[in-house]
Amino acid sequence: MTDVARTLGALLIGGSIALVLSGIVTVQCIVYFKLYPNESLRWNLMVAAVWILDLLHSAFIVTSLFDYFIKFFGDRSRIEYIPWYVGLSVVVTAIQTLIFHWYFAYKIHQSSERNWWITGPIVLLAFLRLFAASASTTEMIRLHRYSAFTQKYPGWIFTTGLSLSAGVDILITGWLCYFLQKMRRRTASTIMAQVVNTLTLYTLENGFLTCVTTTATLICWLAMPRNLVFLGLHFVIGKLYANSLLISLNTRKELREMRWNKPNWDPAVPVLTSDDFTIPYTRSYQYGEVTSLTMTTPASAYRPAFKVSSRLSQSRMPQSPLEVSVQRTIQRSSDDLSDIIEEDRAYDRRYHRPRSPRHSSDPWRALP
Repeated sequence: MTDVARTLGALLIGGSIALVLSGIVTVQCIVYFKLYPNESLRWNLMVAAVWILDLLHSAFIVTSLFDYFIKFFGDRSRIEYIPWYVGLSVVVTAIQTLIFHWYFAYKIHQSSERNWWITGPIVLLAFLRLFAASASTTEMIRLHRYSAFTQKYPGWIFTTGLSLSAGVDILITGWLCYFLQKMRRRTASTIMAQVVNTLTLYTLENGFLTCVTTTATLICWLAMPRNLVFLGLHFVIGKLYANSLLISLNTRKELREMRWNKPNWDPAVPVLTSDDFTIPYTRSYQYGEVTSLTMTTPASAYRPAFKVSSRLSQSRMPQSPLEVSVQRTIQRSSDDLSDIIEEDRAYDRRYHRPRSPRHSSDPWRALP
């Protein structure tokens, strides 16, 4: 390993990209805790764990770069050496990958009506990927040399770990797209179909990005074991999994409300800006002589509160207008959006809620 450009250069580029993505992870975590202050404890703990693991992974990257470029500057023999913090970065990446895979396996489990024949293989393969990464970390720390680590053993363990990671990504993406399209066929709601289309796009983008990066790392590992291009790419994998998970969590608010205050919103590009936190918005519907509907931005992942005021014409009712305030708050403990349709229909049957003929097939726009 005397090619500095493909060894130290690859580590420098990969480490720099990973640190930039780590900053995005931090922003995503802050956005999550602002958007969902009343979220369940398990999701808060998961996000906190992802954040801590990301910071730990970044610390290992910075330490390895300092070791190669500062502490042993000019010593080409050091390029062959594997520091222990490089080995630990591999298992930290595997833990982040495991959290990502198990989170989406949970979503598939909920969508498949708790079918373990579907989610069981995903969970098992995700755990085997962690086991392979742990064995690779152990061998890297034990051998201390890249030339020894790239041998048939333990090289095949590292190959197995990357292959399992890419395979699980494909499984998760395929099953999520299947259940989302199945959900889309069950609803006649335009907005619900828009939500499903957006979720499908997110799923394909997230699965494609992580799978391509992992596959590229695997190809570089098999085709160029004499340099460290594979390790530079491996620095980035954990950051991509963390960002994909956090984006999936943070866009729930956008998907549930579908930008009622912005009719021209493009569902393919969810934007989280400052107006998502503080600025209220309104939207009016005319039901004959019935007045308007006003909605304010919720503080967390709950259904919005509604206020309906009746303003009859002064000629027919000269006295002060009658105001009726109805507030409905629902906390969801599941990310499976398929319960929205059935829940609104049940609410209609119980309270005989009137709907406008123009919105009879749109359960999200009906008055609560």
